[in-house]
Amino acid sequence: MADTTPNTTTNATERFATEALDTLSHVDEILTPAPGKVAFADLYAYAVDPGHEPADRLLDALDTDTGLQADFQRLLKNTARYYMPEVAAASTGALDSREVDGCKILFKSSRADPDQVYVIVEATADKTFAPEMLFVQFPDGRTRRTELGGGRDGRTQILLDRASEIAQGLMDINTEVYVK
Repeated sequence: MADTTPNTTTNATERFATEALDTLSHVDEILTPAPGKVAFADLYAYAVDPGHEPADRLLDALDTDTGLQADFQRLLKNTARYYMPEVAAASTGALDSREVDGCKILFKSSRADPDQVYVIVEATADKTFAPEMLFVQFPDGRTRRTELGGGRDGRTQILLDRASEIAQGLMDINTEVYVK
């Protein structure tokens, strides 16, 4: 005669497996962005990886989605080595430098072409830090990024077209700058 008592171990294991699969399904739903939305992983990669090529969807969302802009600003504040807030209200016109404790950015006109400007980023407190990226956040919430490439002794420089959005933003007293 066969044993007809239910196997509680098998039933418990099946319940556990079913609940685990349900949980994984919910995790997938949470981590997968809705169509047209930006995944946090993409936002994070754009903020911390100089080699990351952002999708147009991410850049468009950062230009128009105020919630995403606020999230990105918090992310930058938590991951940037240096944060340079808006310049004091007493300042006027374009800047020739920005400075916070441990870092300064200088703007020098190119002698060869007055329409170009050298942007020199220097880590004054830690000469082993090699700045790799700059983020400029405009008053309207838009953010622009530029890669700095390699540096030496805490110092790196790039040459920008003076009329470029990055150069204009860096020299504007109303922007915020993040150095990574």
